[in-house]
Formats: sequence, C-alpha cells, structure tokens
Amino acid sequence: MQKSGKTLVLNAGEYQAKIVTVGAGIAELTRRGRHLVIPHHPDDMPLAHLGKVLVPWPNRIANGCYRYDGVEYQLAINDRASQSAIHGLLAWRDWQICDCSETAVTLSVFLPPHYGYPFMLMTEIRYQLDAETGLSACITTTNPGDTAAPYGAGVHPYLTCNLASTDSCELTLPLTADVPPALDYRKSRKIGPAQIDHTFKTTGAEWEVRLVSQQQRMAVWLRSAQPWLQIYTADKLNRKGLAAEPMSCPPDAFNSGLDVVLLAPGESHRFSFTLGGE
Repeated sequence: MQKSGKTLVLNAGEYQAKIVTVGAGIAELTRRGRHLVIPHHPDDMPLAHLGKVLVPWPNRIANGCYRYDGVEYQLAINDRASQSAIHGLLAWRDWQICDCSETAVTLSVFLPPHYGYPFMLMTEIRYQLDAETGLSACITTTNPGDTAAPYGAGVHPYLTCNLASTDSCELTLPLTADVPPALDYRKSRKIGPAQIDHTFKTTGAEWEVRLVSQQQRMAVWLRSAQPWLQIYTADKLNRKGLAAEPMSCPPDAFNSGLDVVLLAPGESHRFSFTLGGE
C-alpha cells in the first residue's frame, strides 16, 4: 500500500491519467507525455491538497466554527495560518473502488456523522478519460440520513503547462465585470510576478480557465459550471502551476449561508468538471 492508497491508470488517445484512492485525487494528467496538472508521486503525501476532492465544504470555515439550525458546531482547525477548518473531511480518506476500466473509474466513500459534522453522506466520483475531451469527472453526493445536511463541494487541481513557471504563462478567467483591475484576467494576459490567492464569482454558465505557455507551445484548461472559483498561483509549490478550484459555494459559506446546499434526506447533489490540454 502506498501513502496515496491504490493508483488507477487511465489511457485514452494521447491522454493518460493517474487517479489515487486517497482523497479520490488526480495524481497525474498528461497529454503526449507533458503534464497538464502538477503531479505527485503516489508514495508521497501530496502538498497543498494536490488534486483532492473537497467535500462537504470547499475552502475554509473560519475558526472551524459554524451554526446550523440553531446549534453551534466546532470542527478541527487544520490550517493554522488562517485558523480555519480547510477543504472538508474526505481529502485524506481512502475511497473504495466501485469499478475500473481502461478509460474510467468510479470511487465512493461513506462519511459517518461526527461531533463537528453530525450528518451522513455518501459520495461517489466517476472519472472518464476521452481521447478528444480529456478527463471529465462527476461528483455525486447523497444524504442517506434522516436530517438535512449543509453541504458544498469543490476540487483542487493545479493546472500546469508541463511545469513551466507560472510567471511566464498567460491566464484567462471566466469572471463577472466586478473585479479589481489587478485581478482582471477576462482577457488573456501574462501572470508575471503577481501573487494571486482569491475567490471569484464566475459567469454562471459553463466556463473555462485557460493557462497558456508560449515557451512550451501548449495550453491547459479547466471547464465547469460552478458559481465560484478559487485561483492560487501555487507560491508554496515553486509557482510551477496554478490552482484552479471550482466550488459550489464560497469560503466560509457555512457561516454566511451563501450558496450552501441544504441536502435533504434522500436528495443528491452533482458537481462536474473537465480538464484537458492542447
């Protein structure tokens, strides 16, 4: 057994993906042998939540504390720098393999109630690799319990143009007009030395984040239709890529209530995204 659990290798045309069972994570995605996401070795504990699934909340809950239905709950603080509970409860769980083929794999995990989150969830993710469209994924979470559960989802891939420096890459983001000029990447422009760690409201319909390297003569993209997007220039990873995290709700949503899903008993929520390159 490796630190990231089992590794499942998918192949389709010029694409190859390596999915690990711990965190249902994307450990590697290549096209023509060139990296489209920052990879990690399956026997390493990946830094900065590389490729992980973020359930039942993405991003952070301030002080690990929130109120729901008149009751206050306290989660473990697992990000000391921000004094917050970060990226949900499933990123370091070993998911079960439901089925696997040359081009697809389905993983699932049961989240039992505990003191900080006393709700039951069953989450499944299906990865599908296609020779034309790249790696697509759909996360489906169902509430098998008898009470409604506050819920959000996200994923944490780091786009990269074959590990070229982020400084040399051009970025295009699917943003609404209401963004500070320094963060306005609606039109493609070079990132340069800019340090970005910011949550954006997206355009709503299916959108695309695109990272382009003229030096590498390649582009990589992430597509989704989620309403929120976290962008981070991977300063903790030597700026070899860019975290592009689609999210169903923004940071600290369990406190603000903004776009939190109240998942009723028997109800399911779906979240999808696609990664590819040219």
